[in-house]
Amino acid sequence: MALARMTMGLQTRLAAGIALVASLIVLAVGWYWTAREEADLLGHLRERETRMAGLIERGFAGPIWNLDHVAIENLLDAVMADPEVHAIEIRGLGLRGGIARRERDRPANGPLQREFDISYQPATDMPGTQVASATLVYTRDLVDEQIHRTRVFVFELLAGVVAAVAVAGYLLVDWLVRRPVARLGALAQRVAKGDLGAQERVERADEIGELTTRFNAMSLKLRSAADQVQLSSDDLRASEARYRSLFENATEGIFQADASGRVLSINRALAQMLGLGAINAVGRRLRELAGVSRAQMRQVIAIMNQQGKVQQAQLQLRSADGRSLWVEVNAHWVDAEGGQRRIEGMVSDISLRREAEAELARHREHLEELVAERTAELSEAKLRAEAANQAKGRFLATMSHEFRTPLNAILGFTQLMQMDSTVPAGQQAKLQLMRDSGLHLLELINDVLDVASIEAGKVALKPSAVDIRALLDMARDSVRLRAEQKNLALRADIDPRLPHLVMVDGQRLRQVLLNLLSNAVKFTDTGGVELAAHVIEQQPAQVRVRFEVSDSGIGMTPAQQARLFQAFEQVSDASRQLGGTGLGLSISQQLVRLMGGLIAVRSAEGQGSSFGFELSLALA
Repeated sequence: MALARMTMGLQTRLAAGIALVASLIVLAVGWYWTAREEADLLGHLRERETRMAGLIERGFAGPIWNLDHVAIENLLDAVMADPEVHAIEIRGLGLRGGIARRERDRPANGPLQREFDISYQPATDMPGTQVASATLVYTRDLVDEQIHRTRVFVFELLAGVVAAVAVAGYLLVDWLVRRPVARLGALAQRVAKGDLGAQERVERADEIGELTTRFNAMSLKLRSAADQVQLSSDDLRASEARYRSLFENATEGIFQADASGRVLSINRALAQMLGLGAINAVGRRLRELAGVSRAQMRQVIAIMNQQGKVQQAQLQLRSADGRSLWVEVNAHWVDAEGGQRRIEGMVSDISLRREAEAELARHREHLEELVAERTAELSEAKLRAEAANQAKGRFLATMSHEFRTPLNAILGFTQLMQMDSTVPAGQQAKLQLMRDSGLHLLELINDVLDVASIEAGKVALKPSAVDIRALLDMARDSVRLRAEQKNLALRADIDPRLPHLVMVDGQRLRQVLLNLLSNAVKFTDTGGVELAAHVIEQQPAQVRVRFEVSDSGIGMTPAQQARLFQAFEQVSDASRQLGGTGLGLSISQQLVRLMGGLIAVRSAEGQGSSFGFELSLALA
């Protein structure tokens, strides 16, 4: 009767399991189908919403532009005639009160909202003008209703499939599982009562038949079980002998102790390490044999009680013959039979390693002393270099001032002498040469002063309201005479969107543009030079402008471009280097960086060059 109850429970469980698997499969298929159907319905709903938005944009533009409020109201009613439209709102100056809105009384179910602009285009070849903005809200009531019908169908299908599978599974399990298992149970009872040779007929070649075959084989093999037990006992003794051999012949020290620290066994390596010789260590305390202090032992026991083990603990021991040695201990707790605990551990002699570490520490201390001495020397050299750099700056500032004071006087008196009409023409030429040389020398001094100020970090921009168009014209006019002397075309490409007043340091920007234009004229023999200013981004309070100076001159190689912006570098031929310091482009690059940009160059040898940079300028 107990067996019948057990098999009936198995039968019920298998049938329920089959029904559960079938339910899960139907649920998975139904969920996938419902999700696919829902996705398709939502996709169609979004398409209808998109089409409705297009119709609203095209239909409302004309009436709003013409202020036809009657037509607008009719169109709103027409839009709300769509049962899926929950609300529509239009905002614009051409509406009464600036807004027109329709909305249903009931709340929206899963609303889909779209916002878009309505533009009026009087003709197909004319640009559109935004006249209003609209918000369209769709509801998914119809979609949810159709999804609900699909889910009801899936539930009904699930109920039918589960019922059919449950009945069929119950009958099949009774025929294929319960009855063969009952016969196997009877066979097991016969074997348990001592009928070791009992056999059962194999009816089918399936898993139950395989199990019956194994039961029959098990019944025949029980007679040899005693022999197998004896063989296992022999293997256990052999394994114990191998363990004992490893324990005694290991090169590392191995020990076992009880919970109170009394030695249960130690191997030969540990006995030799502790200098025990023929002394019997069993039963004695491990701390006494190893010569460990009480404080060290308490520390090790505390760690083992907290973590259950101790790893790589370095201890200083004293052997029985008085030797001092350093060891590394690894130990852990072991639960033995009867609830007793013991300690098993391994001990390694690390005295030689400790001596090597001490020697390494001595070398490290010596190395740290050498590093400290070298660091002090480097610090002193750094202080001397900084003092020399400060002295250089003071020298440049002082001497540049001393140079410019008499030079300005010379230039002034030279100009006064040129204005004297009684000076002969020959003397006028010499005076002009003196004035040109003085101006060139003043330009060199100003370049050196700018470099010194930039290196010292003392250059500060002074933004102010500047007429950017006038500044560009002024920079171009400054090189016009030299361009005309070389028969070069001097062109300007100014973006009409360029604002008139911007906040910028006009003096520094003019200095950069004038340097680029001067270089372009200097290194161009035929063709022309162009100054361009284009607006690349415009915001309500800011504009980003690209300035570019292009020429058709001698150009540069990649190697020359690599050192173009270095101080005191001139990359042209020797005939064009006369009268320059090589500081102009370096100074210009530093000034543009202070303004928030970077000068970039495009050039090819014999094909001209183009220098450009971008600046973000606030509107004044």
